Amino acid sequence: MPSALPSTEAIQRISLKNREYAYIEDANRGVVLMEVGPRVLTLEAHLTLVAKERMVEVGAGNWCVVRNPVVRENGQVALDDFGQARVAVGDREVRVGPKVFPLYPGEELEGDIIPEYVLGVSEALRLRALTAFTDDRAKDAPRRREAGDEWLMRGPGRYVPGEAVSVESLEKARVLKETEYCVILNPVDRATGRIQEGRRKVVSGPDVFFLEPGEALEGDVRRKHVLSELQGLKLQALDDLTEEEGGEPRLRKAGDTWIVRGPRTYVPSEKVLIHKEIAALSLGQGEGLYVRDLRSGKVTLVQGPCQFMPEAHQELHEKRLSPEAEALLGLSPPPASTEPKEARAPRPTSAPEKGDRTRAIVLRIEDNTAVLINDFESNQARVEFGPAKVMLRPYEDVTVLDLSGSTPKRPRQLKVLMLRLGPDFATDLFEVATRDHARLRIKLSYKWQFDVVGDPEKDKAIFRVNDFIGYVCENLASRIRQVAAENEFETFHKNASVLIRRAIFGMDDAGRARKDRLFSENQLRIIDIDIKDIAPVDEKTALKLREAIDTNIQIQLDASRQEAQAAAELKRIRSEEEKQLADISSHRKSEAERQSLIELQNRNHQLETLSRAKVEAEAQLEKARVESEEALARAESDARASRIRSEAELERERLTIQMALERQQRLNDLEVERQSRLAEVEASQFRQRVESLGGGENFVKVVAAQAQAAVVGGLEKVVFLPTGSNLNLFDAMQGLLGPGSAPRLSTLNAPKPEDTSA
Repeated sequence: MPSALPSTEAIQRISLKNREYAYIEDANRGVVLMEVGPRVLTLEAHLTLVAKERMVEVGAGNWCVVRNPVVRENGQVALDDFGQARVAVGDREVRVGPKVFPLYPGEELEGDIIPEYVLGVSEALRLRALTAFTDDRAKDAPRRREAGDEWLMRGPGRYVPGEAVSVESLEKARVLKETEYCVILNPVDRATGRIQEGRRKVVSGPDVFFLEPGEALEGDVRRKHVLSELQGLKLQALDDLTEEEGGEPRLRKAGDTWIVRGPRTYVPSEKVLIHKEIAALSLGQGEGLYVRDLRSGKVTLVQGPCQFMPEAHQELHEKRLSPEAEALLGLSPPPASTEPKEARAPRPTSAPEKGDRTRAIVLRIEDNTAVLINDFESNQARVEFGPAKVMLRPYEDVTVLDLSGSTPKRPRQLKVLMLRLGPDFATDLFEVATRDHARLRIKLSYKWQFDVVGDPEKDKAIFRVNDFIGYVCENLASRIRQVAAENEFETFHKNASVLIRRAIFGMDDAGRARKDRLFSENQLRIIDIDIKDIAPVDEKTALKLREAIDTNIQIQLDASRQEAQAAAELKRIRSEEEKQLADISSHRKSEAERQSLIELQNRNHQLETLSRAKVEAEAQLEKARVESEEALARAESDARASRIRSEAELERERLTIQMALERQQRLNDLEVERQSRLAEVEASQFRQRVESLGGGENFVKVVAAQAQAAVVGGLEKVVFLPTGSNLNLFDAMQGLLGPGSAPRLSTLNAPKPEDTSA
């Protein structure tokens, strides 16, 4: 309340208007009194105006709460012995308008003036008891309310809460349509008003209701379940109950599950929990579902065509395959990889819908391919050949093959489900070394196929080797390496086709090369081989080989040219002979002997020409071969000479460095020895000087006395000589002129003076 600080004249005389009141402090008695207008107050010296306020006006339809209200007796305000109004500290009083009243000292207005609550038909107030009291406005009045109790005051009507009641919130009625229902948790017993903790109550429409304090909806309002012939509900009993089924009562134990099928409209009771809605699945021809029995755990396959609705003890099972098989079937993202061109693999397709693993997996096997299917329930395996359409059983999986790919072959380059039966090709590139250590790079293409006999048990052998491409290529390459190691470079290169075929196909009993080779491990047969390339690894060897090949080709061309010339010459000679024979045919009888002679001459000439041409061709061929061998030997000699020169140069450099190191080491040793000897000489000279001066303390005293005398005499340098020693002044002066030079003692036997001179 604002305090008034008027002038001296206003304090003595105060005017209060209508609906005004003032607080007057009496200093003599120490109390605060209230005066209500209209009136004029004259204040004595011991009276002080504390505040002047307007009265609280509560209109019609409004109410307010006064905290610490005054005590009234017989309708009058009770005063204490000092004339001040007594208040009930901590109490509350609700005052309903229309009313105008002042606030006595100690009274406070709690909050603002509030309009009365006007409730409609679908509205209610949520009330809480602040203290224990008897409710006279309840339906079953009078009713005892304890502190903390909550209840609803429903409309229609007007409501003003009492002193012991607080309004928590305004609630709206819940309206359920005819096709709706809801579940109430912790329902309130309407008879006792107590909350039934942990229970459920189902309210089915059409209905209008309020949630009592403590109640809550389970989820939201739900639509009633209208089921068709192909729809149903999976239910579970929360407690023992009896339900009608087929017109007869059926007892359900707590925990039982069952299926309610249409056509019907179903609203569950409070003892029934709906797990999920189910619908019959339509399966066509060639479609299936994996179903698990919850009682035994066994998974079965249901095949169409049919309409399938699972029982209460059944559920759809999601089938899982190995990660590689799922990636190849499109059930999971495939890993990023590049497939070699020669190892193209058939892409299997699967029938299940994308993301639905409960649908049966159907493999469409291509023609001339095979798939190995493992049944882990019976621990058996079977082989399916294409073209075929196979549906996997619940416990079956497909074998994934890890094949080698690229050129040269590398392992684990391709994962496939379907194995091609061939014929097909596999290309490999590898290196071999001949007996003379020449390295060759060989590129081969193998034509292969599997021998399938139609027996399911025997045909399983084609899957015994997981990576049959890598196994076959490595096996055949090792055989070729062995043959290459047994032959020289020239022999192997000239007869490569024969040697490689013999190594791969082997020899029969008659010593002839076989036409194919069978791998009994997996019934794979190599039926042909194509030698694509044979080239030396070393560039120099390859260059020499190309030069030799070019030389041989040129020799063969020259030989062919000479043979052609000889044949042309022979043809010309024969034509001339025929002409001559035609000319002398008329003279045959007379010149028979001459004709015989001419024929003999012609034959001799022919033989001579042919032999001469043949000899020349053979000579040219031998010359070219000798030249090529000489060139090859010269290249080898040059290479050896270059290697020898390099090794000699390296050895010379090594010896030079070693000699330089040894010489430097000797010089260092000599220098160390010289310094050591100089140090010994200087030490010996110094020792002799000290001894000549008497040594020890006597030496120190003599040196000190001589130094003192030198300083007194003004000498810059002093030479100390032992008593009785001879001095060569020339040598001594030389020693005094520069550092590092020591005076030399004279070897003359002069008289030894006892004192030292400076």
